[in-house]
Amino acid sequence: MKTILLVVTQILILASVESTPCPKVQSVDITDGVLYENRSVIFEDLEYKSGTWYESDENGTTIRWGCPCIGRICVHRCCQRGQAIYNGCTFTNSSEIDPFSPPVYNGKVLSSVVAHEHFFYLYQRPCDDSYLVDSGAVGEELYIQQNGTLYEVAPGGQQWHLPTGYCVDMMFNENFSEPRLVAGVCFQDVVTDDSVVLYIVYAVGLLLSVPFLLATFLIYAFIPDLRNLHGMCLMAYCGGLIVAFPFLAYLKLHVGQIGVAVTGCLVAAFIVYYAFQTSFFWLNVMCFDIWRTFRCYKNYSNNSGYRGGSMNKRRERKRFLLYGLYAWGMPLLLTVLTAVMQFSDLPAHIITPGFGTRRCWFADWLSDLVYFFTPVLVLVVCNIIFFSVTAHRIRSIRQETAILKGAESSRSDKLKKDKQRYGLYLKLFMVMGVNWSVELISFVVGGSNWYWIIVDISNMGLGIFVFLIFVWKKKVRNLVQKRFRTLFGLPYTERDQRTGKWNTTSTAPTEDTRISSDDSALRLKDMH
Repeated sequence: MKTILLVVTQILILASVESTPCPKVQSVDITDGVLYENRSVIFEDLEYKSGTWYESDENGTTIRWGCPCIGRICVHRCCQRGQAIYNGCTFTNSSEIDPFSPPVYNGKVLSSVVAHEHFFYLYQRPCDDSYLVDSGAVGEELYIQQNGTLYEVAPGGQQWHLPTGYCVDMMFNENFSEPRLVAGVCFQDVVTDDSVVLYIVYAVGLLLSVPFLLATFLIYAFIPDLRNLHGMCLMAYCGGLIVAFPFLAYLKLHVGQIGVAVTGCLVAAFIVYYAFQTSFFWLNVMCFDIWRTFRCYKNYSNNSGYRGGSMNKRRERKRFLLYGLYAWGMPLLLTVLTAVMQFSDLPAHIITPGFGTRRCWFADWLSDLVYFFTPVLVLVVCNIIFFSVTAHRIRSIRQETAILKGAESSRSDKLKKDKQRYGLYLKLFMVMGVNWSVELISFVVGGSNWYWIIVDISNMGLGIFVFLIFVWKKKVRNLVQKRFRTLFGLPYTERDQRTGKWNTTSTAPTEDTRISSDDSALRLKDMH
């Protein structure tokens, strides 16, 4: 709930930066309109209700501005009413201009929408610097979408433009013949050198990571000894990534190609959003649970050992349900909030997700920050705190154990414990999401995706890392072999670690995973 409140607060703070209900570029001078007692203004047969207009002082004169794009879809015209482009903007009585009704598309499919009835035209260019896209030129195509965005196809590639990023009008040749649609597209503030190849490689890497995540999930589900509380949390974490990665790969492979009105685009975006949020929250659960586990150890100098003993299956299931209520419920609330902001009819100055406006993901960095990275940042900070406190607690337990053992610790024993401690720290560090911390840094610093190729590679290899950390180790391999032989009724041979003899049984003994080899050391199975 704290995360939800933080997101809402962030939205309100950012929304309050703009004091007017709409930006100047989407405002219309309605000073000559009629103001009624209910604070509504009627101008050119259009009603501007209270809250959809504002006043400003222009050289000592009060100008009243209306916001026609609140509740309507606006499209900018490059010329004034009744004008077309012919050696500049020129008045004409051509039927192509009155009414101005260019074709409207759904992707590249022509729709039945009538443009002059569907859109509200703003007769001003949204920017000073723009480049011309001529639908009559070879290799150049323009598709105005139902939601007001523009799909541009040019020899240099395909692009989506927001309604505030372009203007359109008709252009004529000599004698006002051969009319065709042209667009003045605003230059982007930031130009990156990202390549389509990078998106393809990223998508393929994500898909290659899925089998490793799936293998981790199935092995922990298949082996009863691994299906404890920590194992189920890991399965839930992997499950979120298993769902998120294929859909994210789909979005990467269709950058700049999916029409903004395509239902599959929005569905994929919300699935990716929810699945990734669940993986972040389950990561947070694992960090909290391992912190809670080590916190339950009393001071070893009092020989008190672990407080409360091992957790039984019933308590594990109850705690997992509580964890699931948090780790699946909170992302659901965030997704619902995002959907409400996506589909609500809000003023232009309110930050919305913008799924499908320029791409299937968030419209720009600000939407990404408010709706995605803000809750992720909160979780990452919490995970780092849990990790730091847990690491300090492990170090304290080590020191207390060393005091009890005294001179019995040999050099080889110390080396072994140091290696085991390093391995445990490394696993914690990987699980705590250092990779996503770097992802946040790359988001803040910005720049081309080529600069962060190492981060992208580590993201693509996340499934492999998880598999190596939690599956590709001797204990788990032995458990898999034991389970496989048990299912098929085959004998299982295992070496007794104490006697050194080989025992052949139908059910092999399970070796405890220890922090150290000493009998007085802590055993991980007692933390469950």
